[in-house]
Amino acid sequence: MSDSIPPEKEQSGAPEADLPPPSAPENISVSLRGFDTEDHARAFGNMLATYVRELSRHIDLSALDGITIAFDYAQALLDLDRGYVTSHKLTPSDGIVYGVAMTPSVMRDGRVKSHMVFHAGVLLALEDETHELYGQALHMLAHECAHVDVTERFNAAFPGMLLQTKVGAHARYRWDIIKACWDEYAVTQMCAPFGRRPTDDYEETFITALTETRQRANNFIKAYRLHADHGRITSEVYGAYGELMKFAAYHLGNMIGLGLTLDDRPMTKGALEGHWFAPFFEKLKEACAAIAKDYGAWKDRSAFEVLGDLADEIVVDGGVIVYGDRDDGGFAVKIPFTPETMPDIS
Repeated sequence: MSDSIPPEKEQSGAPEADLPPPSAPENISVSLRGFDTEDHARAFGNMLATYVRELSRHIDLSALDGITIAFDYAQALLDLDRGYVTSHKLTPSDGIVYGVAMTPSVMRDGRVKSHMVFHAGVLLALEDETHELYGQALHMLAHECAHVDVTERFNAAFPGMLLQTKVGAHARYRWDIIKACWDEYAVTQMCAPFGRRPTDDYEETFITALTETRQRANNFIKAYRLHADHGRITSEVYGAYGELMKFAAYHLGNMIGLGLTLDDRPMTKGALEGHWFAPFFEKLKEACAAIAKDYGAWKDRSAFEVLGDLADEIVVDGGVIVYGDRDDGGFAVKIPFTPETMPDIS
């Protein structure tokens, strides 16, 4: 399919001799925190490394820095050595969904790599293939492995951009959304064949965001009428609509990976019918497909910028207009008065 990421090899049914060799580092660094005994931690770490090595026959893990599995997941994120100076703290995502795994970029000896961090509880089911959550754990592991591949392909195409390029606030809003949407579209498509199919979960999350986002963004604008902080309102509104785009990208990528269309997901199709986001959903699908078509062989960032343009278009549709970007990163903001964005006065 033209909007699919080219598979390196058929992902199931092939004898091991016909599969490519593992792409993961020969020695996979696994850090384990909070396990009940040292023996349990060692056995689990060895087992997980075996799973990751096998997944690396299908997913490029050459840029894997290491893996941290911790019962104190939030603290493990804060403690991760990221290899560069930053004031940004890694924290579990919350809101519509609560995060239990993350694969942040790190800098090692001048090279961008990826480090997978998991809440230990979500992976323990891998110890027993008959466990009801085994398929879910395997899929989550494959999902984070796919992040390593997708990040490395982007970094190889655009060296010096990840972790090293500083941009103004508006450009940062755009690129946060661009990377989130592209990464999750590509990752969910790549890991779709492994373990439990999360389609229902992605659908539920997307429909929830579809229902709540416009009112959430309007509430931010109502608050802005009183605090008048341009930096705060733009960050909040881009964050809200960017999250909706990201959840749509999760759902779209997984559907593409499994060969599904909207006709196969009547709940999604019904939720989009007549909704203000419906035309943007189609534009998002087309933009992500255009990037996927040249996976890893991009000549410039123009296809990615289309996602940023789409984010701007959605934000404008929501009543916030950013213009007049300056070289120093500043910009002007216009927020027209509408009945939906006026503060409630009692």
